[in-house]
Amino acid sequence: MLFEMVDALLCHPGRLESLPYLSLEPVLRRGHGSVYAALDRGRIDAAVLAGVLAGVVDRSSGLVFALDCSQWPRPDAPTSPDRTLNYDAGKDVGGGSGVVTPGWWFQWLAATGTSGSSWASPVAVARIAVGENHNVVAVGQIEALLKQVAADRDPDGGDDGGGLVPIVCADGDYSPVYLGGRLTGERVQIVVRLRKDAVVMADPPPREPGTIGRPRVHGPKMKLSDRRSWRDPDEYLAVPAEPGRAAVSVSVWHGMHPRASESAALREPGYRPGYSRPVTRGSVVWVCSADPAYPPMWLFWTGPEGSFDLDRVWRAYLRRYGIEHLFRFLKQYLAWTRPRVRGPEQAERWSWLVAVAYVHLVLARGLIADQRLSWERRRGPLSPLRVKRGFRGLHPRLGSPAKPRKPSRPGPGRPTGRTSIPATRHRIVRPVTKT
Repeated sequence: MLFEMVDALLCHPGRLESLPYLSLEPVLRRGHGSVYAALDRGRIDAAVLAGVLAGVVDRSSGLVFALDCSQWPRPDAPTSPDRTLNYDAGKDVGGGSGVVTPGWWFQWLAATGTSGSSWASPVAVARIAVGENHNVVAVGQIEALLKQVAADRDPDGGDDGGGLVPIVCADGDYSPVYLGGRLTGERVQIVVRLRKDAVVMADPPPREPGTIGRPRVHGPKMKLSDRRSWRDPDEYLAVPAEPGRAAVSVSVWHGMHPRASESAALREPGYRPGYSRPVTRGSVVWVCSADPAYPPMWLFWTGPEGSFDLDRVWRAYLRRYGIEHLFRFLKQYLAWTRPRVRGPEQAERWSWLVAVAYVHLVLARGLIADQRLSWERRRGPLSPLRVKRGFRGLHPRLGSPAKPRKPSRPGPGRPTGRTSIPATRHRIVRPVTKT
């Protein structure tokens, strides 16, 4: 049933209004009632499926990944458990930039590559349960990805990505101290955006012989919003202007570490009051565009020694925004948050099915005949929407691993005089404060 739901979702011509509409597609040979039953009682091995999705990633694109969270809003569902208050940046209320809405919070890891397109192939998806920290869940997702990347590497020690170390980019809601510290020694680069008023510290100068007392941990302070505290950068890169793109200047300072605040350290797993907080050393990258419409951007990089490539790092983070295109497409054309399921387990199963459906589109890019509308451009690579339009013609050549349905008769229904038990009401839980 789950296989046929993916096929029906891909063959549906427009935007799906609700899950029962899938039964109108000929590829779904079950009734509309089986759709919700499959989400309720279906089984998905998330670890195995994540390995399959990671194996689809085009390694020639440079092994660049993006990590971010998106909400499944459920404001009017008091019978749904484990709802948390989450920030929804897609809704503007009262002139603000977003609202806080009850719902389920999902964290996605997707391959964005280095080419400027709207494609971002999902690799893993996980729900941030009540009491969980999104940084901890992110470390688990990245470690599972690294195992899959290592398993797919050639026996000679290389891979299709040219031996490049994978890069995982995250926005400013993630903790560079925690992610970089927990993944120290792993074959991965972590790039996290810093606040424009953040403070980073250099390493202390060498200790003079005979000095007593505790050794210094922090050196000179560098306040990102105060140019007077900046020293000369260790590396500088000038990217000339291109047609349609302004010139960009990139500077980097090595041997820096963010100043860990007390409030952030208290929320990091394993922190013990009275002990020194962890120090995560890396590089601070400043990206400044000549176009005044794009404000300067600060990044913090950590990774294995000798793997830092300034031009690759700043371009990889710009491709992080490809995951925003992924969220938009999943919600608008693959109906990710459209079903009104009751339990979070059902939402997790549907999220995995939506991820599988998108990966089908990734693999079908070279097999679909372009069904361009009159107002669309003739040239350029196919977008996910245009590939989805032509998937209905490709499906008969693919087949389905689902078994034919078994004939059955309708059940007797609810016995006369029996009433349903009212569903339990659940309160909304405040999420763990982000670091």
